[in-house]
Parts: sequence; structure tokens; C-alpha cells
Amino acid sequence: MVEYAERFFRLVEAGDIEAVSALYHDDVAVWHNYDDVEQSKEENLATLGSIADRYDRFAYAEPRHVAIEGGFLRQHVIEVERGGKSAAIPAILRVYVEDGKIRRIEEYFDRGKLDALFAS
Repeated sequence: MVEYAERFFRLVEAGDIEAVSALYHDDVAVWHNYDDVEQSKEENLATLGSIADRYDRFAYAEPRHVAIEGGFLRQHVIEVERGGKSAAIPAILRVYVEDGKIRRIEEYFDRGKLDALFAS
């Protein structure tokens, strides 16, 4: 499961949306604590696919994975740069994996630092 988690996030960071899509169930739900919204597969893939357009640099730092029943936990620091400004945002995700594909993601992070980056 840890290898699966590492592969998934490598694909996200590389912008390989087609490969990410193949790891999702068709009815995957991706929920975020900061807006309490569940994204569909298509919505989430669009969000991930637009990362390169929204940031000058995007990376995951300090990744940590823990296999748990039914999936894994992922902790990392999202590092972004845009217009000469940067932010480092700690995050944790609970990822539910069923039949070898991701069924649900619950992502938790403080959006304040990201909002500050976009405000200017």
C-alpha cells in the first residue's frame, strides 16, 4: 500500500493526469476540509491538471505514508511558488483504496497560506 501511495503522488506531482485517472474509481469522491465540498472524478482531475497553470512551482516535500486498513494516510508539505512568492502548507490525506483503485480521498490543510499567495 505504501508503494501504491508513493506511485499515486509521483503521478500527481508529474502532472500525469491520465495515469492518475486510471487509479481512480469512476465514482471517486475527493473531499476537502477547507470548503467541505466533494469533487467528482472529472472535477478533481481538472483541478490536478491545472496545477501547472496556477503555479510557477509545485512540489510535495517531507512525504510520509502509513498503510491502514482500507487504504493509507499521507502527510506532506505542499510547496508552491507564484509570482515570486511562496508558501509551504502542511497537509494530511486519508485515502480509501478498494479493489486496487482509489474510492475516496479526504484532504485536510489550512488554506490560509494558499489564499494569501493568491491575494497579491
